[in-house]
Parts: sequence; structure tokens; C-alpha cells
Amino acid sequence: MKIKIDRKIIQGGDLVKITFPARISYLPVIQNTATRIASWFGFNDQELSNIELMIEESLVSVITSSFEPGEFGLITFSLNYKPGSLTFSFEDKGLPVSVEMLEKDEISSLGILIIKHLADEFRFINLGKEGKRLEIVKNVPQESIAALLDSTPVTETAPASPDEELHFRLLTPDDAVDLARLTYRAYGYTYAGLAYLPEKLKEQLEFGYMKAVVVFNSTGLMIANLGLFFDKPGAKVADSGMAIVDPRYRGHNLFKRMKQYAIEHGRDTGMFGLYSESVTIHPYTQKGNMSLGAKETGCLIAFIGEHITFKKINEDGLSQRQAVMLYYLKINQEPRRTVFIPEIYREFVTDIYNELGLRRDIFTENDDLPFTGPGVSIVTTSFKPDLNIASIIVEQYGIDIVARIRTTVKEFCMKKVDSIYLELPLGAQETMDYVTEFRKLGFFMGGVIPEFRNGDVLKLQYLNNIYIDPAKIVVASERGKKVLAFILADREKAG
Repeated sequence: MKIKIDRKIIQGGDLVKITFPARISYLPVIQNTATRIASWFGFNDQELSNIELMIEESLVSVITSSFEPGEFGLITFSLNYKPGSLTFSFEDKGLPVSVEMLEKDEISSLGILIIKHLADEFRFINLGKEGKRLEIVKNVPQESIAALLDSTPVTETAPASPDEELHFRLLTPDDAVDLARLTYRAYGYTYAGLAYLPEKLKEQLEFGYMKAVVVFNSTGLMIANLGLFFDKPGAKVADSGMAIVDPRYRGHNLFKRMKQYAIEHGRDTGMFGLYSESVTIHPYTQKGNMSLGAKETGCLIAFIGEHITFKKINEDGLSQRQAVMLYYLKINQEPRRTVFIPEIYREFVTDIYNELGLRRDIFTENDDLPFTGPGVSIVTTSFKPDLNIASIIVEQYGIDIVARIRTTVKEFCMKKVDSIYLELPLGAQETMDYVTEFRKLGFFMGGVIPEFRNGDVLKLQYLNNIYIDPAKIVVASERGKKVLAFILADREKAG
């Protein structure tokens, strides 16, 4: 059963941290702490039993793989909250190990398999001299909003008058249910994301991970939304997405007007820019982005699942996974940055920088640069079940980076994830050195996201036995067609 939790604690994210001797006798203490706190967030008895089992397997794995029998060592258990999920972590400074070693070890291999099966995300992070950390992520249960939406019958009405007075403002937590109703009117139950989840929306807004521009008609009904999503609170670049318009108000130029409102808000608050993924089932959103000055920076050719339907556009759903065009719109002057681009992508990426007017000092493999040598690999992953896509984020390179990426891709493929994205920091010299190896694994160009995570990100993509017919990708501009052609050609060369 959920209980009221101090909002300041939730917003801080850190729920508990316990440092204890590496002895299995402490297992009940950690299990009781983890399951008691998890129960506050509405996990049912079966889910709490699963968490208890994951804690047991994790602790046994850490103790047996990191410490010799009888050796004294310390383990730090922590439980953290981020909107929508809990992260259970075990950190130690014992013997160095890797996920590959644990999976091969007779004692720990079954435990790791169980953890991966029960967790929503599983991460193993090498911290170098600071040790290593095992992380298990469980998504917080969310009450279904189906009953609420079912009470709002959908009636087909004539298009709204173009002369109707409309009101634009930023979304507030109190608007969350109205946004869910709007999403239902536009997409039924087929939309991917958190739009149907009022409580999760409220958290994203209150914690600073999201903002949104919303539009109300003359009767006070919400008829459009444009979301702004931040990688972390205070980030200078937002992902402009979740563009939803009531079918009766399509053709009223609302997307462009909401984007203009967002741009002015971004200018006033010191943001560098907005990036977005525009659907390719129709050209309207792409044209709206271009009319505001946004430029194409890539194309993810299998981003959206076939189940998505657009009322009055494609009532029967999509015939294949759908591509999205990547756009970036510069709002304010960004810092001058040094970037390291693989030679094979130099012309493609340089053209993007020139189109956007970004200040970049560019180096490639052909430039005479001293190699600094690999550090410790730090890699994180994320999975979006609603889209059945996953991302692998390289935060720091290490000598084992290729093996880490290969293993992670294999795991996602075994889970039948359709599309896998690899995000690489262009500010790291190692990016230009390792891209060739990543392309051998089957990754190919996806695009560039400027000023993301305190620098530019090169986004590669991998399709898990997914067929895409390029003829079904609707691209609104000649430049966009060139971007898509380059990406399709790169796909043929990769692997």
C-alpha cells in the first residue's frame, strides 16, 4: 500500500544508503529495507517478492565474486528514486570483475540471469579505483487511467472554427488528467509514452525533467500539447516531443504556434536549443519544424512501433516500424567546442554544424593528435517498453568498451528489442577511434544531437532483424532526403 512520502526526500532522489560488512548474514536487513521502501511506491506482493529475490541474487553475486572467503570488505547498498523508477545499487571495492565474468561463473551465472529477467534495467558500472557498482532498476507501478478515459466518449464532430480564440500557456501538474484525455481523443490507446499516466506526468513536471506548452479552446478544453523533455533538471537543451493535437483542430497551425511559444520560453530561460523527432507517416510536423528554422540532423529509421495510429490519418495503424527525422533548432549562442569525428562521417557531421551555425573545432583520425589512452568504461543503458527501443550511452571509454557494447547488444537482441541506439560523446577523442569497431557490430549512422549532456552526441542505430521499406518514409525536404540516403547507404556498409 502506498503511503505519503516527504516530497523533499523524493525530489532529492536518495532514499537510503547503508554500508555494511560483506557478509551474507546482512541479507535480511537489506531485503527488509528494500522491500519496505518499495512498498511505499505501490509494488504488490508478487513484485515485492521479485525485488526480494533480486536483492538476494545481487548480494550473493557481489560477495562471492568480489571477496575471497573470509576476507573483510565493505559493501554499500543504496536505493534511489527518479520519476517513474527505483534503482537498487550495490557498490564495493573488492576484486575487479565484469558482467562477462559473472555470466560465465558457475555460482553467479544463474543469479545474473534471474536478475536480468526480473529487472526492468540491469547495469554493471566499472568505477576504476573507486570500485564497481551493480544497479537494478524497477519501474514504479502506475495506476491505469483506462477507466477515467473510458468515461469520456469520443464523438466525431466537425472541424473547429479557425477564428476561435485559443489560449497558450505552460502545462501545470493540475493539467495532467486533461492531457491524458487529449491523448485519448487524438490516438485512442495507441500512443507510446507517459501521456496516459497523470501521476508520472506530475512528477516529471515537478522535478524539472519536463515542461510543455498546452493550448485551450474557448470553452477551456485542452486541445493541443507540445512537450519539452530534459535529460536532467537544468539542462540547456530539450527534446521537443509528444506533439498532440485534437483531431478537430488539425490544420490550425497549432504545432508551429506551440513551437514558437517554446522558443520564446527557451530564449528567456537561457536554453541553447531544441531537438525533436518528427514522424514520417506524414510531412506536416517536419514542415512545421523547418518553417521555424530547424535543420535535419539525422533519421532514426525504425523508431516508432507499428501499433501507433493517428486518428483521421492512419486509422489502421502502421505497416512497418516508422522512421523519425531528427531536427535541431538553435535558440541561443552555445559554447565553442572541440569535437572528434570519424573520417567516414566527417562530411556528414560537418555539414550539420555548418547548417546550424555551431562553433566547432573539428578533428578526425587523419589529424596528428596524441592519443590519451583509454580510461575506465562507464556505460549506462535505458529501455522504453512502449516503443520497444533501447539506448546504450557511453559516458567514458575504457579498453573493454567494444566487448561491453557487443555484450549489451546481444542481451537486448535476446529480449527481442527492435531498435538499439548507441550514444557517443563527440567531445571524447576515443569516439573517432572506436566508431569503426561499432560499425562492425552492425551500428550505422543515426544522427547528431548538439549540446546534449554538456556536448554533442553522435547517435548510431542498430536494427534487430527489422525490415524497413524506405519508400514508406515520407521526407518533407530535399535536404532531408539526402540525410536519409546517406543513412541508408551507411546501413548497407555496416556490419
